Amino acid sequence: MKLSNVFKGAAALAAAFLCVCAANVQAADGGAFSVDFTQKIGDVRPINGINLWANMSCETIEDRRPLAEACQFSTVRLHDAPWDNNGIRLVDVHQIFGNLDADPKDPKNYYFGPTDDYIRNILTAGAVPIYRLGTSIEHTATKYFAIKPADPEHYAEICAGIVRHYNAKWADGFEWNLPYWEIWNEPNIVPQMWDSDYESYCRFYVVVAKRLRAEFPNIKIGGPALAGSNLAQIKQLADLCKREGAPLEFLSWHCYARYPNELLDPPAEIRKTLDEAGFPDAELHLNEWHYFPTEWSVVHGTKGGDQAKRELSESPTGLHGAEAAAFVDFVLTRWLDTPLTMSNYYAFGLERWGLIDPYGKLRPTYFALKFFGELRTEAPKRVATADPGQYVSLLGAVSEDGSAKRLLVSVYKQDDAQTVEIDLKGVPEQGEVQVDYIDYDHDFASETVAYTDGKLKLNAQKSSVFLVRF
Repeated sequence: MKLSNVFKGAAALAAAFLCVCAANVQAADGGAFSVDFTQKIGDVRPINGINLWANMSCETIEDRRPLAEACQFSTVRLHDAPWDNNGIRLVDVHQIFGNLDADPKDPKNYYFGPTDDYIRNILTAGAVPIYRLGTSIEHTATKYFAIKPADPEHYAEICAGIVRHYNAKWADGFEWNLPYWEIWNEPNIVPQMWDSDYESYCRFYVVVAKRLRAEFPNIKIGGPALAGSNLAQIKQLADLCKREGAPLEFLSWHCYARYPNELLDPPAEIRKTLDEAGFPDAELHLNEWHYFPTEWSVVHGTKGGDQAKRELSESPTGLHGAEAAAFVDFVLTRWLDTPLTMSNYYAFGLERWGLIDPYGKLRPTYFALKFFGELRTEAPKRVATADPGQYVSLLGAVSEDGSAKRLLVSVYKQDDAQTVEIDLKGVPEQGEVQVDYIDYDHDFASETVAYTDGKLKLNAQKSSVFLVRF
């Protein structure tokens, strides 16, 4: 698997960020919606990652791997896998290395089998795993593994054994060359993920990162998978890494957002912080995110009761409905004009947060992610667009030879239903197109739409998504 050019162009986009934003502002000052399929402006970068893969253990006998593969996810972050696979020991360091006091150099102390199969399924689909070293979140009263390791050097040796198994054939392993290795998850969430101060995590990170770099010069090591994008905490880790000579090849953070700017603004701010700290080549991974139009007290059932939780799950304006679907494709489109390297939606599985409801129904957010994945796969070259609506985005793209043309239109949370009229260039003046769409009345639907005089009209509800195939 050749991965060296997977995220080619992110650095150039960082430099061009202000110019792109200026173009959008100019369009917002009275221009029309338009797409020019003759004017290529770059690649549709592979920013459409996911957390978790099709679960291996569930009550249904349905194989959900084809559903995951159809979304064409670029990367898959391996976090919380045990919570999505009942009774199976997966991914977490303590799940693989059951006795944390044992000898990390003895292959007999590792239990790799289920994780081997889980990662193999991801690689077979053509996605790139991001391996999170550490533990899944613990919401229990007592924390068993979401605690600072007593012996960081010993823990680092265990982590090295896991990397060695997957990249150097150790312990009946593989040469999969898994590129991304993330150290821990949300150490600033106490006590669910860490039981000490953030400085102690930073020191722990340095120990593990330097140990892995000593044996594995070609992997990318990163973290801290922060809850939020606290620039002071990011700088604290980066400064320590610079002083100690520890690698920081990608910086990761998380955000559950009500407003698009909560997701769209941090990449430029974090890029500046890392550049100033001496890590200009560090990738930016927003590797856990979700639409979140509510409060955590509603999610956890302490406010509003079961009815509020049910509406949050099932309503068109809730976590997974048409509003969430429009939000997803809106921010994915806008991220292409930021320095962001990778995003990983949370999550494919886990019914509360995932793309499939408890009864096997595909949610609108599933189709929103599938729309973007299909566009990126079928038409990877981005073309020029103008989208003057504040929360209306257009993503136009063509295939390498120009034979396939795609247009993704996201209309997010407008005051009223509206007709979006789009000027077309690079296609016949009139014709018919296939339009797949999501709105309040349709989790997914498809129809043929005629256009004339070089103008395509799409009837949008307050929140809608359209994938147009020319």
